[in-house]
Amino acid sequence: MRRYLPCLLITLCLCVPGCRPKDNKPPLLELLSPDKTGVQFSNQLTEDEHHNIITFEYFYNGAGVGIGDINNDGLNDIFFSANQVSNRLYVNKGKLKFEDITQPSGLLDEGKWATGVAMVDIDQDGWLDIYVCYAGPFANPEKRANELYINNHNNTFTEKAAAYGLADTGHTTQAAFFDYDRDGDLDVYLLTNITDQTGPNVIRPKRVKGEMANTDRLYRNNGNHTFTNVSKESGITVEGYGLGVAVCDINHDGWTDIYVSNDYLSNDLPVE
Repeated sequence: MRRYLPCLLITLCLCVPGCRPKDNKPPLLELLSPDKTGVQFSNQLTEDEHHNIITFEYFYNGAGVGIGDINNDGLNDIFFSANQVSNRLYVNKGKLKFEDITQPSGLLDEGKWATGVAMVDIDQDGWLDIYVCYAGPFANPEKRANELYINNHNNTFTEKAAAYGLADTGHTTQAAFFDYDRDGDLDVYLLTNITDQTGPNVIRPKRVKGEMANTDRLYRNNGNHTFTNVSKESGITVEGYGLGVAVCDINHDGWTDIYVSNDYLSNDLPVE
């Protein structure tokens, strides 16, 4: 027993905060209060008889955050997408201070259910644009139309999703922009997720011909500020309940591949 006593004492000493070695190094991360940063956003959800986990089982899936320099001042700004409250855009003023510019920026607030956001220079003018994905418990497709905010270079934006052909209403979870055909511009893969009367808890054959609302979509950039849905001809036809998407050249052949993680019984989908 005696030979184990020194080891026991060392272990006890390491477990006591006062006995731990002091290196005087500051912590790597520090939690900052909203009062200090100016970021007051909260994705507040309110349940009622029409909107809850029973009527819409993705009620608590959350939304998304986009970080990028929208005004080319060298500081990263923050866009919060939201479900039952308004999306918010905060411009970085430096020294971790942010200002809410949602109202003057031209962002719309139509009571839609945002699920994700991507910051991308879609028109290749050197300024980041914002693409917002929408889904939610709405039968009206206009409530699910994705939005594309083109940067006006002055902290304001103009919504042009319909003009670009990207006002997709297919219950989008997230968008991934990449150059799938290597023609020098950015195309987009839309991850989708929907449950309804013919949803995942009903035993039926898997739909693999692109006919389902929960089949993902691939849009090709035509190079003239318009996009075309090329899902079927590209082989994007198998239904899924998408929760996550990643793009990378997984087989090192010089062409970007897509990996989709799905909910329920749907297989994850690797697409080359």
